[in-house]
Amino acid sequence: MSLPFAVCLLFFLVTPAGIQPLQRSSVAVRQQVIGVLEAQLTAFRDGDYERAYSFAASSLQQQFTVAAFERMVKEGYPIIAYWRAVSFGEVQDNGREAVVQISVQGRGRRTRFFRYLLIREASAWRISGVEEINPSPAAQGQLA
Repeated sequence: MSLPFAVCLLFFLVTPAGIQPLQRSSVAVRQQVIGVLEAQLTAFRDGDYERAYSFAASSLQQQFTVAAFERMVKEGYPIIAYWRAVSFGEVQDNGREAVVQISVQGRGRRTRFFRYLLIREASAWRISGVEEINPSPAAQGQLA
């Protein structure tokens, strides 16, 4: 598990009592969250890591330079760096945090599944972590 994701996961598991649980997102929030993910994925595919970095949460930007971010993505998540197709599952949020599962098809047509964590910073959603997952067959069908 990557350090940024572990920190984000800890944040989600140990939240103050005032933070609401995640619920199915409204259409508007779903569009915003997916828009951020699509923009970052497109930047990866275009090799524009400065642009991709701009969608990362400030906490990640404090931990990584653009060059280190690019290296982390290419070495740790090559299927995301060089993706061919992507599908988005249900988006859940609580107004401050959001979670979405996606399926990513790589160059060799292999499909892998990821959970993206996002945080609301000012008026925009920013990506705070990603984790590869092994969803159930039923969940895989929802992402296809």
